[in-house]
Amino acid sequence: MQNLLTPLWPPDLNLKKSSHPITLPAIGVDVGFFSTKFSIGRHGNRGGDIEVRQFPSLAPRISTALKEVSAKDGLQGVLIEVEEGVRHFVGKDVFHLIGTSNSRAVTPDYCLTADYRALFLGALFHIAREHEADSDLLIKVLIAGLPLSTVYTHSKGLEVFIKGPHTIPNPADPSRTIRVTVERPMVIAQPQGALIAHGIGNGPAVPGDFNTLVLDMGGGTFDWFVAKGVKPNRALCGATSIGALACAAAICDEIKPGLKDNPDIMARVDRALRDEDEFVTVTGIKYEMRKFEPIIHRVLDDAIEQMRKSVGSLDSMDKILVTGGGARMLKKALDVALPEYSRLIHVDDEPVASNVRGFHALAEYQSERR
Repeated sequence: MQNLLTPLWPPDLNLKKSSHPITLPAIGVDVGFFSTKFSIGRHGNRGGDIEVRQFPSLAPRISTALKEVSAKDGLQGVLIEVEEGVRHFVGKDVFHLIGTSNSRAVTPDYCLTADYRALFLGALFHIAREHEADSDLLIKVLIAGLPLSTVYTHSKGLEVFIKGPHTIPNPADPSRTIRVTVERPMVIAQPQGALIAHGIGNGPAVPGDFNTLVLDMGGGTFDWFVAKGVKPNRALCGATSIGALACAAAICDEIKPGLKDNPDIMARVDRALRDEDEFVTVTGIKYEMRKFEPIIHRVLDDAIEQMRKSVGSLDSMDKILVTGGGARMLKKALDVALPEYSRLIHVDDEPVASNVRGFHALAEYQSERR
């Protein structure tokens, strides 16, 4: 079945279009529970920074009454048909089209759902738009990531979905379509991307006897990834479904039972947590975030305890790298729970984008090898 996407924003008449097929050697895509991140290349030249974009990981099904939404609404996003006759809206303005039933569900088979596929195809559309594609687009190597709870069971199936051609609308002319073909897909553990990205910005490759513990606090999961050099120790890696959204949900329950089922409010509370805001406003009332710190620490202490039971002694670690959207609040909890290891703990400079930057860098390496 063809995957057709219909852009809802008006075409940019000033867009400089490329009517020739475009080849991208490397791309990274990270569909998380909270946001979908994707790389578009390096800024300026080969040694430039890897540029990353993102949009919310919500893909609500659009009812018949809303299918006539048009460009006049000025919404940034696309309509994606993954299942025949069912369309999903994907893009930055998704909160204008969600209802109370569109909460983010943290499930172990997330990458098998229609929502995940809609978000991935939406990422391909945005990549094509960023490159002003007016013809077919070929991606030589695309690397995606999964939580450690599912990477070893679902990576092959996800690679099958990613590989090959995907039909999307022409970003400059919605009446036509273009084809995006992924030549070689790879799926790795999400925290491995952060380890690779950290290595890029901190000199040469990690020595083979250097032990790193990557703690990735994402929206839906908390992953721990132990590596000697760049090679993982699978026996010590693991994950739990206690992510940043669990902290936001606990705060919502404290404010008002059932409030966590409102995706807009959940996003507002989550944003206040990630940005370390002093207040969050709900139903016109300003709540001091510091009053929720005991609740947040109870959630995070549970996650840290599960990690400790899995990893065991941390004495052999040379560095503890904290990453993911919830990195900063996790760092505060780690300082309290693991004070003896505080000198080893380093928070990623750009924790939200580090995984996908690492995916892109690894894709570049794999593309050059080929």
